[in-house]
Amino acid sequence: MTHFLTRLIASLCVLLLASCGGSGGSDVSGIDGSGAPVATGTQGTIDGFGSVIVNGVRYNSDKAQILINGDMAMEENLQVGYQVRLIGSIAKDGSASADKIEFTPNLIGTITTKTGNTLVVMNQEIKISNDTIFDVKIVPRGLQGLAPGARILVSGSLASDGSISATRIELADNSSQQLQGFVRDVNTMNMTFQLNQQQISYAGANLNLGNQNLRNGLLVSVRGIQDTNQLFLATQVNRVATEFSTNIKSVSIEGYITRFVSAMDFEVAGMQVTTNAQTRYDNGEAKNLAPGIKVEVDGKVTSDGKLLAEELEFEHKVNNKIAGKITNITVNNSAGFGIVTGTLEVDGTSIRTTIATRYEDKGSSRVKRFNLSSLQVGDAVEVTGYSNETGFIATKIEREDNDDNEPEERELEGIITSISADSFTLFGRKIVTDENTEYRDAEGKSINPASFFAIAFGKRVEVKGVALGNEFLAIRISIDEDDKGKDQFKL
Repeated sequence: MTHFLTRLIASLCVLLLASCGGSGGSDVSGIDGSGAPVATGTQGTIDGFGSVIVNGVRYNSDKAQILINGDMAMEENLQVGYQVRLIGSIAKDGSASADKIEFTPNLIGTITTKTGNTLVVMNQEIKISNDTIFDVKIVPRGLQGLAPGARILVSGSLASDGSISATRIELADNSSQQLQGFVRDVNTMNMTFQLNQQQISYAGANLNLGNQNLRNGLLVSVRGIQDTNQLFLATQVNRVATEFSTNIKSVSIEGYITRFVSAMDFEVAGMQVTTNAQTRYDNGEAKNLAPGIKVEVDGKVTSDGKLLAEELEFEHKVNNKIAGKITNITVNNSAGFGIVTGTLEVDGTSIRTTIATRYEDKGSSRVKRFNLSSLQVGDAVEVTGYSNETGFIATKIEREDNDDNEPEERELEGIITSISADSFTLFGRKIVTDENTEYRDAEGKSINPASFFAIAFGKRVEVKGVALGNEFLAIRISIDEDDKGKDQFKL
């Protein structure tokens, strides 16, 4: 991801090297010929630290102003999985630096309902995926560690239907409640509006909307409390910026398409986007653009404030997961700009990392600036990602504590790409079965082997078992209840 920014940085580096030749070593011009740093804007997920990595680009944050919910904070207060807005620059030597990093939670509140991979808080639907990061204070770590009554903080991507695809969930440590979304159904007489599925009263609220009026379609963050009648009594309504200044030369945003008219008129996370004949598409085409599709857009801000997409990437659907121990690691030279990439093997399964792979250390050492080079053979990890023509690509790697008493049982998830009478393949790994293997359908009901193999091809499955050399013996196999394995795009 973020190929545009990567190419921009690389081109600046090439120019710098070229300037070192000949006599005099003339200065390098910036993207506009001035020699000044290139102003950049980014909206996306924190992938890691050292300093701060967002959308696959490393930004030095030593001098950055960091705001969390509008309050001054330190880099140590930021976490992997936070959705942030970053303003910075790229110097002529290719290094990127952040001037300002802002994080505003999508939601803070109490879980009222938990169904499958979905939580409901203040009538807000929160979708959990393999890429969701759960804070270590959630025990057991994962969806199983949360129940109705728990107060949580959620960061994620807001979809056009008002749901949140969570990238990080933490336990909330205060009594405030907060919700973010697009305003609709404004009633100035009753001083109410609708935010996603929650009705908001702003009668007693302080409105901080900048140069905007409260209107339908405005992206806001509200703070307050939900009363016994499920009405949210707002004390603060803050506008959330959905645009970048026209002095920003390069922009990278990720998010869901929240409004769509045509390929030349749509919005991503509330920001107006347009394309032209020169726009490059990755993992899809212009005809695949639609509300609810998640994309990353890299480009430039036009004079009328729209983002002109130079490159648009459709997010890969994250279907793969493997939990096990590292059996081999190959660290490449830095992919540039301080980000380490390479390959690792987990119980013999080869996995490739990219500049956008997200890292978090959940082990006892809790290394903050953690990446591929921090890992060692024998480390216990959980890796999620997707498969393409090059193999298993990691989107998230989490290191966990090794447990010498841990059973040798491992866990795999993925799409069945080939199948025979008693075995099948997940991301190139052969899964074998025997007479003791248990099978369950998408509803969790026990089925016989013949029924499973008759319907399993192309399905997303969860497999628990043991590694046997290059093969994997399945003890339990379940068809995923949310199986959408044949969907190309991340919905």
